[in-house]
Amino acid sequence: MCLVESKGHRSVVGVYGQMVRKIALASVILSVLFAPVNAQQLITDEVLILRMGDVSANKFPFVLAYDQGLYEKNGIKVLPKFSPGSVKTINRSGIEVAPENIYDPDGDDPYTIAISGTGPTIVRISNTAGRAPGPLILGSTHTVSRWRIMTGPGITSPEQLKGKRLGYSGFGAVSHNQWLQFIEHMGWTQNDVALMSGGLGVDALMNGHIDAMMGPELHGTMAIMNDFYPSIDLADYKFPTAGSGWVVDREWYKNNPEATRAFIKTGIEAIAIMKQDRAKAEQTMIKWYGMDNAEARALFYTELLKMEEKPYPPYEGIKMIMRLYDGVEMRKYTPEFFYDDSIVRELDESGFIDSLYTDR
Repeated sequence: MCLVESKGHRSVVGVYGQMVRKIALASVILSVLFAPVNAQQLITDEVLILRMGDVSANKFPFVLAYDQGLYEKNGIKVLPKFSPGSVKTINRSGIEVAPENIYDPDGDDPYTIAISGTGPTIVRISNTAGRAPGPLILGSTHTVSRWRIMTGPGITSPEQLKGKRLGYSGFGAVSHNQWLQFIEHMGWTQNDVALMSGGLGVDALMNGHIDAMMGPELHGTMAIMNDFYPSIDLADYKFPTAGSGWVVDREWYKNNPEATRAFIKTGIEAIAIMKQDRAKAEQTMIKWYGMDNAEARALFYTELLKMEEKPYPPYEGIKMIMRLYDGVEMRKYTPEFFYDDSIVRELDESGFIDSLYTDR
């Protein structure tokens, strides 16, 4: 593979990028980009289980895509499912997920595609035996901090968090490294606070097990509904983030470049629908997230609108992960090892992404 410059970054040109350059005529490229694929023209007959690492805003476009029939329109059969652990976590914040929307981690379905935390993916590659080279990151819907720190009424300023119990999900998770960046920003060390794993849930606040929770959009919405406060908005800090994104098995990607491209394209189309058709978005909230409360849906939709329209990989977020979780194994890699931005770049530079928005 060769390296090229893209948007100020050097990135690996993957299988699809190499294939596109073999097509000589721009008109051919554009016809491939914009022409819809009907359900009878499937790229592959394989039913792909889309593994989603948590129940969150970042996964929302991909279940919306399923509801709107976008996967088959683009030539692939995809069945989105959440991990059992993520469902257990979100249950503690008052969100119910139907059992048929949960995948079996011990089942026979091969790992092909996922919407998963890009930062945790990298951490696992560097600290889990037998994990390398691991899956490849093709894009992300969360590259800059936008979560909020949820607290009770007694905490109203960042300085008051010193000496407090700060809840997150687990080591290497986005909720973990967002706290690490916040602690650095405040000029503190980890000894100045108590980082509490297993503390990502409204129940941990309600039961007094933590003093503050790093609140992803859905958890934050439910915390507000339970009279907790978004005391600090991390959007004000603009921390680099390696949040959820398109993650694929490297070998599967190599053998299925067109199906991979359809997977990326579908997600980008779904983001556009989500941002421009609130009614469709709310239907999916009710169906997949059990959000029957109109006020909760309104709060959550406000958070969904913050999502990136052009989901390039989290270039700066990857560098942040490699710094915060530095180690002998991590130093074997360069940032470019973990991602391939060729499909998102192609869809962006062709004008396809902009064409999805009616105000342009």
